[in-house]
Amino acid sequence: MTVDTFAMLLGLFVVPAALLWTGHRLRRRADRWRRIFWGALVAHLLAAPVAMAASMIPPAEWTPDDRWRGFLGFWLLLVAPVVGAVVGAVRNRR
Repeated sequence: MTVDTFAMLLGLFVVPAALLWTGHRLRRRADRWRRIFWGALVAHLLAAPVAMAASMIPPAEWTPDDRWRGFLGFWLLLVAPVVGAVVGAVRNRR
């Protein structure tokens, strides 16, 4: 198993499980925790269609320099929730 495949599996299974666990009793948690949760959830939901579209590109169309497809197909579901959580953490409450 390559690192890319492992990252994709983490993004497909571990991130949604972590979001499910994090969302448990969300109303009782601090406001910053809620912002982190919603930032990660929205980022993961927005990244899912992009990652699916990139991963469905046929192998005949791949090139050796095709790094964006690799990032979008394998790493986006793992990286986007982290970025969304950071944005949610630093975002000020209105």
